Amino acid sequence: MSVADMGLPVALVQLCATEDAELNRRQAEVWLERAMQPAPGRVKPRLVMLPEVWNAPYAADRFEAYAEPIPQPGANLVESPSPSLALVARIARRHGVAVIAGSIPEQGSHGRIYNTATLINPQGVLLAKHRKLHLFDVDVPGGICFRESDSLTAGHALTVLSGSGDPLGTGVEEPPALGLLICYDIRFPELALLMQQRHGCSLLAVPAAFNTTTGPRHWHLVMRARAVDTQCFVMACSSARPAGDGYPSYGHSLVVDPWGTVIAEAGEGEQLLDAELDLSQVGLARRAIPTSLQRRGDVYRLSEMKLTS
Repeated sequence: MSVADMGLPVALVQLCATEDAELNRRQAEVWLERAMQPAPGRVKPRLVMLPEVWNAPYAADRFEAYAEPIPQPGANLVESPSPSLALVARIARRHGVAVIAGSIPEQGSHGRIYNTATLINPQGVLLAKHRKLHLFDVDVPGGICFRESDSLTAGHALTVLSGSGDPLGTGVEEPPALGLLICYDIRFPELALLMQQRHGCSLLAVPAAFNTTTGPRHWHLVMRARAVDTQCFVMACSSARPAGDGYPSYGHSLVVDPWGTVIAEAGEGEQLLDAELDLSQVGLARRAIPTSLQRRGDVYRLSEMKLTS
């Protein structure tokens, strides 16, 4: 049975970063290779995903030390100056699989550091990169205090990859347009709605690292809400919760369908999460509850923003 006759098989890699950058890359390689050897009865994924900041500790004062240069879309990442993305690109090319390579700290120009997610095609070529638009600056009484803006610069563009020509090599009959966000970005519904309303997205990918303060309150709620808002699939890949000290990631990587139903969920620790996206559900949901056709443009509308691809 071909991929076109079934759903789109995907795999989310929920792993935990350490202080050792080389160890983080080795662990990512092990998990990505494991993803390409599915359990009996499962098919190999056509799209694999890593979490937010998977190559470094998630700590505002450490991002600069782990930052790597990331070239512009179109670059062959196998020869990239980023050792983390070069590793992922080699695996993508070895197995002929597309990878949403989570995010890593990016060394930008003029000393700027970004939290940047990337999309890599099955030939190891960079298709798109997204610099996190909304920096995680929060202070929850009795919970977490974190300020990404102490070290990071925010991005300035919405990032969408068109499905035209099937750049991800999914093999499905109607390849999805994919919107790329990073963690805190998902809390701003306008961004996801623009991706769906103006750019036809049917899949939202969210590398993330919610924590044990915000996760129990909002992780499932926000991911399911954005799926219902946009009638898209939402793939939310979290980092795993550390056994000892460190950023207390919530875990619980999710795949949510366009009806808001969680179709796959991980636990707290390191884990590979498999799912199959029945992309026909996007059209079914939008025909059954046609919110896109019922919006009141005479009363309210979304403004466009700069787009990258």
